[in-house]
Amino acid sequence: MRNLSTDLTGYLKANEDQLKNSIIHSFLAIPENMELLKQLIEDPTDHLIHQLDESFKEFYFRIRFTSYLSKTIHFHSINFDKRHRQNADRFRLILDKPLSSETETSFLDVLATTEFKNELSEIEMSFGIEDQLTNYWLYEGYRQLTENQRQIISLAYLHGLTDSEIAHKLNRSQQAVSKSHARALKKMRDFLETASKREEHI
Repeated sequence: MRNLSTDLTGYLKANEDQLKNSIIHSFLAIPENMELLKQLIEDPTDHLIHQLDESFKEFYFRIRFTSYLSKTIHFHSINFDKRHRQNADRFRLILDKPLSSETETSFLDVLATTEFKNELSEIEMSFGIEDQLTNYWLYEGYRQLTENQRQIISLAYLHGLTDSEIAHKLNRSQQAVSKSHARALKKMRDFLETASKREEHI
């Protein structure tokens, strides 16, 4: 009988250079993916090869998607901050003035209230991820998702919630959220791959 532990150790040592890649290292740091690799080494079937390949594609797409959104949101945040500072300087004198002759309360005082901050937070949460998707095909891929999948993707990548936090927020099981999350990413990835092949033949 083969020693699986020895086989895995041998494989990891033989591929030490490739495994130094940060993406591959992060992928195999997930217990489920390392378990898949162990099974593949023990029994290299086409099914397991396909399963590991799909898991890596999903993992890699998730990284690219997160990176894209982070850069896009960061870019919009910088522009928003610039516009905000320009407007703040321009209207500072107006904002400092009392709202009326009957009160000393200024508009800035209103902005500082807890009630206003809560309202602003709700407004920010109301923005969908569509507002951040400037890539046409990525946007179209997102539009292919079900309403439930779009909601999960938005909460995960726009608001930074984990599957566990999303499950709590939506009153669903974490397993159900994780499955929907994975299916949504696969659907978007497949759509982008199809769109890319279509463009190559134009």
